[in-house]
Amino acid sequence: MQSLPNALAALIAATAVHEFAPGATLIAADAKSAPLWFLHDGLVRLYALAADGGSYNLGFHGSGEFVSGRLALRDGRICCGERALGVEALQATRASALSLAAIDRLRHADAAVAAWLLDRLLEMNAERLGREADLAQRSATERYQELLRKWPTIVEQVPLHQIAAWLGITPVALSRIRRRLADTAAG
Repeated sequence: MQSLPNALAALIAATAVHEFAPGATLIAADAKSAPLWFLHDGLVRLYALAADGGSYNLGFHGSGEFVSGRLALRDGRICCGERALGVEALQATRASALSLAAIDRLRHADAAVAAWLLDRLLEMNAERLGREADLAQRSATERYQELLRKWPTIVEQVPLHQIAAWLGITPVALSRIRRRLADTAAG
């Protein structure tokens, strides 16, 4: 990720830091509004509630990243406000809650912030499209291996059922993949 523009870094520095234990909720899935969290350190998951009451992982986010399940759009519209999206700490996490209104004011007042936000939105869109293509075009084993390349220590940091949910497979299927990969490496 590109370094933060000075005005955005100053806003983060002036905002209180909250501490979350593993399993703590940063954003409740049924929240009608939510801040934009800047993660100083730790690991969280963005998730959607499934119709059966389970959850589906939309992404893992760590140090230096932003995460929210609700974003205000132009004309008072809210992205994802009607959907059950939440953010949960997977390990001890320190984060600052940023007001979307404050971010929007910075966007209008500072060209560097506006450019940085546009770049980040384009990166996020590319990541989302890549994930969707991966789900359609790559096997669960390939997706797991790519996750390990991106987050080499994720299996020590995240419960395996969370990883399985991110991959879109069952925990049993993930166990089979892990066993097959271990057998291949051993022999």
